[in-house]
Amino acid sequence: MLNIADNPQTAAELHPQGQTRIKAAATLIGVHHQTLRRWWKADKFPKPTDINGILLFRNADLLAWLERQHSASEV
Repeated sequence: MLNIADNPQTAAELHPQGQTRIKAAATLIGVHHQTLRRWWKADKFPKPTDINGILLFRNADLLAWLERQHSASEV
């Protein structure tokens, strides 16, 4: 069974073993979903996986990316 987050409000709501849809991930990060598309095509963001025609981000990848952004902003 897939653990898909449709509308996470914070990173704490992401189950590390789950997956999140593009628009929900964009909302969580605070950018437009097309921005995420540009970022992953430019290798600035994790690429989603295609599961039966639905693009999903692994929550572990999102959490790691958010942690790197947080760490970089503290330097």
